[in-house]
Parts: sequence; C-alpha cells; structure tokens
Amino acid sequence: MATALELSPTEIRGLCQRYLHQDVPNSDTGFDIVSYQLRPTSDAPAGYLGSHFYLQVTLQLHNPEEIKQLTFFSKAAPEGNASRMEYLENFGVFQKEIAVYQNVLPDLHKACAEVAPKCYYADKNLLVFENLADQGYRMGAGRDGLLTYEQLHCCLKTLAALHAGSIIQEQRTGRKLTESQPKSVVENAYPTDVTPDHLRVVNFNNACQVIKEFIKLIPKYQSNLDYILENFTERMSYIFEAVKTSEVYQNTILHGDLWANNIMFQYGKYGESPLQCRLVDFQLARYAPPALDVLTVLTIPTSKAFRDAHLSELLAEYYRFMTEFLKRADLDIARFLPEQSFYESVEEYRSIGLIESCLFCHLVILPPSCTQKLTSSADGFSDFFSNKRIEICLEAFNTDELYRNRLVDMIQDFVDNFVLKEKK
Repeated sequence: MATALELSPTEIRGLCQRYLHQDVPNSDTGFDIVSYQLRPTSDAPAGYLGSHFYLQVTLQLHNPEEIKQLTFFSKAAPEGNASRMEYLENFGVFQKEIAVYQNVLPDLHKACAEVAPKCYYADKNLLVFENLADQGYRMGAGRDGLLTYEQLHCCLKTLAALHAGSIIQEQRTGRKLTESQPKSVVENAYPTDVTPDHLRVVNFNNACQVIKEFIKLIPKYQSNLDYILENFTERMSYIFEAVKTSEVYQNTILHGDLWANNIMFQYGKYGESPLQCRLVDFQLARYAPPALDVLTVLTIPTSKAFRDAHLSELLAEYYRFMTEFLKRADLDIARFLPEQSFYESVEEYRSIGLIESCLFCHLVILPPSCTQKLTSSADGFSDFFSNKRIEICLEAFNTDELYRNRLVDMIQDFVDNFVLKEKK
C-alpha cells in the first residue's frame, strides 16, 4: 500500500507546480527540486484515523534565481497497525475524503467561497494540503472541546458557504451530488444496509454501553434508571435514520464530523476574535439536510447553558449567511431552504447534536493519559474499540473532573429531553 514516503519525484514536482501556480505571479517560472523530506507533526500520534506529517520541499527557482522552502501538511493512512488499517478500509474514510477533495471541493470553492484547505495531491491513501499553520490558523478549543460565541459565529459562515456552494454547484450543473459524485457522499458513519456485526454498528452499540454505565452513576436518574437504560440505545439509534438523504428537506453536502479539532481558525495579529475558519477532515461527508451539520457544530463544542443563551441567535445568523451566499449567485433562498422549512428541520433533528456529542466526546475528551495508552500500543486501538472501552472510560469518568462534567452535561440534556420526555 502506498504511503507518504512513496511519493515519487514526479509527484512531488506536480504538487509543487500546483502550489506555485497560485504563489508566483509568473506561472511559467521553472524550478529544480533540491530536496524533500517528511517529518511527523509531533512525537505523539495525531489521530485515530490517520498519521499526520509535514512535507518540506526545497526548490531552486530559475527566475528569479533563489532558494524557496515549501511546507505542506500531509495526511496518510496509519502505518504498522493492522487493526487500525482494517478499521479504516472497512470504514472507507480515506477513499471518500480523497473523492471529496478531488471532485467536490474545487468546484465548490469556485462556486461560492473557500471552506477547506487547498489540496495539492489526493491519491493512494495520501492527501497533501497547504499548511494552514503558516497562515496563522490554529485549533480553537482546549481539552474541554468548547468553542466561544465568536468562534462559532465564524464557523457558521464557513459552514453556510459549504452548504450554499453545494446548492449553487447543483444549479449550475443540473445534477445532484448523489448523481455526479456518489462516492463522495456515501454514508459510512451510520450505514443502515449492513449486518449487526458491521464495525460501525458494533462501535455505536459499544458507545451506548459506555454512556449507560455513566448514567448509572448520575444520582438524579436512580428512580427512573430501568426505563432510561431500557430505552436509551433506541433513542440514540435515531441517528441512523436522521443522516439519510431527505425526501422532505433540501439536501446539501455536509461535513458530518464537526467537533472542535476539525475546525481551524485564523486570527489577526492582535485580536482574539477569529477572522475566518477552514474545515478539515471530510472523511464522514454525506448528502442530507444542512440542519444536521448546524446542530452538530452548535452542540458538540458547547454546554447546555451556552445553548440556552445563544442557540436561537446563532441559528438565525447561519440562515442569514446562507441567504447572502445564495443571493451572490443570484439564487433566492426561499426556493431551496424556506425559513419555515429550515426551522422545522432544526426541530426534527435537534437531538442529533446531543447524540453525536455522546458518541464523540466519550472518546475525544478523554484525559491524555488514556489516549496515549490507546494510540501508542499495537493493541490499544482494538482494545478501545472493543475490549476495554468501558473500563477506560469509567476510569476517566471517576477520576477526571473535566471529562465527567462535560459528559454529564450532554447526557442530562439528552436523557431529560429525548428519553424521559417520551415516558408515558
């Protein structure tokens, strides 16, 4: 299987040419490659579903004669871990992301606005991007995974550009994304046409088991515990239906994986308010109503208290951004996403952000000591996804206050409003 280290000199030259076409006024400028090397972004593994590198290339430009250093951000399938590679291949995440970056985002950027980093190479389980860190982009949350009002406002503008760009592109081509680029939006996170032993179904059920163990430790639920435990997984499983392409609401391409670490913010020299943001990691892209993305990004990186104070206002801002982006393309939002229809979809899907929060956060905000154990050993990945998940997460819940407080906050919002409210 090809990895980042197997990029040929011809491929290196090709991605440098694509980069320099935008970076040097005279695109005919020739160059020679002096050297190139890959180095990990850090000593610690960067993610569960990929290995991250910097690709550093030294060029000798012909005109003007000068040495130029280019740094790209690269993402490769993880090496040397059979269980993780098997998970990735069954999951289909790398091939989907390559399809999104090759076939969807370039046209969408031209149609509306840039929403993701420029991609200079996408093939063979490898993606090579512009290095956003060179432009002042960084992740916006601490370990708690929470974003500020200003960050979310900025993110909603980028998200609206993604969704509006999808509509604009379909209007220009006369074809829905599911027809023109089906590989880019096949549902791989919550598939329904699979057997009960499919890795995503098993993963979902394992996650629900963890959350139910947490529920047993929350004092306020003791009197209703049997009812909650009996109905919890069924209420959570609504997500398998909700993420499908809708026959009622407008569908667009969705990012599908909107937690804090997949959003990069660019800041000015002095202010702490972000100027703009880019979305990364399109491994779970899908074709469904935009409210799913909006509710996810306004739930996973927020607290219930924040949502009670700001959700209505931020939903209105998203709708305003959508209106503006479509208007720039001479399209009337009322044709595609009437305001009443948008808010009806928000009401219909409002549990989805909380479901995603529970499914994501019991993993992504684990204390570093736990994640280090998981990602550094050959057995760690399979241990987490099957054998030891409950044990590891219960240890974190019982010993780490930040982890416990965040999980209890989202669990209570979901159980109170989507499990107990159903009780006759």
